Parts: sequence; C-alpha cells; structure tokens
Amino acid sequence: MKMTSLVSKLLHLILLLNFVLFSQIALTQGVVGGIQKDGMVAIPAFSSLVIDTTGTLTAEQTLYLDSRLRAFEKSKGSQIAVLIIPTTQPEAIEQYTLRVVERWKIGRKKVDDGLLLLIAKDDRKFRFEVGYGLEGILTDVTTKRIGSEVM
Repeated sequence: MKMTSLVSKLLHLILLLNFVLFSQIALTQGVVGGIQKDGMVAIPAFSSLVIDTTGTLTAEQTLYLDSRLRAFEKSKGSQIAVLIIPTTQPEAIEQYTLRVVERWKIGRKKVDDGLLLLIAKDDRKFRFEVGYGLEGILTDVTTKRIGSEVM
C-alpha cells in the first residue's frame, strides 16, 4: 500500500467528516454521557464505525460515513473508527482514547492497523489514535498536520 494513497484517502475522509460535522446550521449541545461508578466516562459499545453520542450527526450522516469507512476497510484492510462524545472529563483525552482502542480492538488483530478519531465536542478537542501497523504511514507529524490544516 502506497503511503501517499493512504494519506490522501485519509485526508479526503477527514475533510468529509469535518464538512459534515461543522456544516450543520445549528449544532446540538452534547448530552452528558454515561458515567461509570469510578467517575470516568463510559465507553460506548463498538456497534458501528461511526458512533455519535452527542447527536451532532443525523442518522443519515452517520450511516453515510459508516458506509464510506466500511468501503475503505474493504478496499485497504485498515479500519478507521470515529467516536464523537461530549467530553472525556475528568480524564485527559489521551487516556480516554487509549481506553477506547483497548476495548474496541480497532484494526486487524496481527496487523494492528486501526485508527480511531475521537472528538470530544464540548471540550473542543480531538485525537487520532493510530495502531502500530499504521505508525509508519500516519506518523505523529502527519496526524498533527491533518489536525491543524483540516480539523
């Protein structure tokens, strides 16, 4: 798989997600997510490649993005998931994202080529968590560049 091809497809996907998220006429306010007994934000079940607990996306937008991500997975093998939640507080976004990828096990088992885009809407933060199998292609520099130029 060529690095530029994967990066360009990822950029296209992120641009599409960015357009859908921020072109809403009125963004709904995030509803307080489920809190675990330990006070941490609960991790939703991995039921779709796009999970929006804030109601920002319409059902049609969620289905459309999910179908695009499934098509990407089918053609390239790498799995990309998107999780939109109101907040990660009291946890830092980095810690919460790690809990999500450990629970969801995104990507192929022996290849570890998953990518999670987590958006904490009310915190106004996002994070990419890249599996080891994609780290050579999606370096920290690349994901930071996507974040600063696209998100």
